[in-house]
Amino acid sequence: MWILYTIGLVLLISFAYAANAGAPWVPTWKKDFERIVKLADLKSGETFIELGCGNGRVCRAIAARAPSPFEALPAGRQGEGGLPSEALAKDGGRGVVHVIGVELSLVQVAIAWLQSKLAGLSNIHIKLGNAFHTDLSNVDVVYMFLMPETYEKIRPKLEKELKPGARVITYVWPIPGWTPDVVDEVEGSQKIYLFRR
Repeated sequence: MWILYTIGLVLLISFAYAANAGAPWVPTWKKDFERIVKLADLKSGETFIELGCGNGRVCRAIAARAPSPFEALPAGRQGEGGLPSEALAKDGGRGVVHVIGVELSLVQVAIAWLQSKLAGLSNIHIKLGNAFHTDLSNVDVVYMFLMPETYEKIRPKLEKELKPGARVITYVWPIPGWTPDVVDEVEGSQKIYLFRR
């Protein structure tokens, strides 16, 4: 019985640590998924990453609309920063939209991974990790729904690592110090901000 208590305690601590590190888990509204998909405007061969993906709802919405899936990775075949190198290279990296979710809570990672598998989505990779330690240099679209103070802290990383032309989408709040290219407003919904580097 003590094993179950220990496992429960570890999972609870993981969940609390993740909430304290960036934002408490508050999911993106499902009715706003299509707006995010439209703003992301993903093309074949591009990579989408959600920093603080929670249970992976947005990742699954993006992955479900991707042009074509990549094959599941063999165990241990990870690229730089823990991203799936073989998956990113399928068909030369062309013709596939790659979806990556990064989450600090072990509980949320497990839920996101399981729900992605149950949905039959093979073009999605859920990764246990810290947004501040995730390599963004090969990413085309970053999505975040974090607290404004976290946007302020992560802004230098985005400015340093994102390649020219990369897009950043934030939900509810803009990134302090950046001017959005698009502010998507719909009555009765949250604002969504699109920034281009």
